[in-house]
Amino acid sequence: MRLTQDLASERDFVLEAAGPFDRLPFRALEDRTHFLWVYVELFTRLGVRLPFSDFQREVLTRCQVEASQLHLNGWGFLRTFECVCLHFGFRLSWRIFLYTYQLHAPPLENGFLSFRAYQGRHLFDAFEESIQEFKWHYFKVLPLPGTRPFWVDDEGKPFPWVYWNSGAMECRITALDPLETLAFDFLQSLPVGLGKKSNFRCHWILDHSDAEVGAFLDSLLTDMEKQSRFDRLK
Repeated sequence: MRLTQDLASERDFVLEAAGPFDRLPFRALEDRTHFLWVYVELFTRLGVRLPFSDFQREVLTRCQVEASQLHLNGWGFLRTFECVCLHFGFRLSWRIFLYTYQLHAPPLENGFLSFRAYQGRHLFDAFEESIQEFKWHYFKVLPLPGTRPFWVDDEGKPFPWVYWNSGAMECRITALDPLETLAFDFLQSLPVGLGKKSNFRCHWILDHSDAEVGAFLDSLLTDMEKQSRFDRLK
């Protein structure tokens, strides 16, 4: 199982299996090292790597959602948005993501959170219609002694997305600036005309090789369409 962007980065983290009495809402005691709960399937199925990207951390921070509190389908939307934006070569924007998706909270106080597209702003189908088993496969990530991990600030305090938070909130972006609007329109145009059973699903994008996904995405636009859109996004 690959956890980091490169082999050298693996030396920055210590992995610890969850104990028999460990639960995801548990946090480190005041005199203990802060740790991060993560799911096995974040790495094996969704391609998340440590450290989390700036984009992932910004969305989690804005919504005050802890990393393991976010349902795997929520992570699926994050990762697919990230992959598609990087493929087409424009800047990842948490504002565009949160203009497209709203945080969905279940009725239970300690339930899992996810994202749902606002009406009329649908981009991708969910990673899986029903996915539950990932909730039981998690472990703890700790920093190598003497290092400052990416989940604490300069004062050693954990960021809001490190431990389960009952105060998670919707961060709604009601309007985009002109450049963001062009980028969003570009993204929304990609799946137009494709049916529910098409390949434009989080599952397909995240499960296939970069070459296959790249060829598929490029096939959605003609050369003329791509050139005119990119000229406006420069």
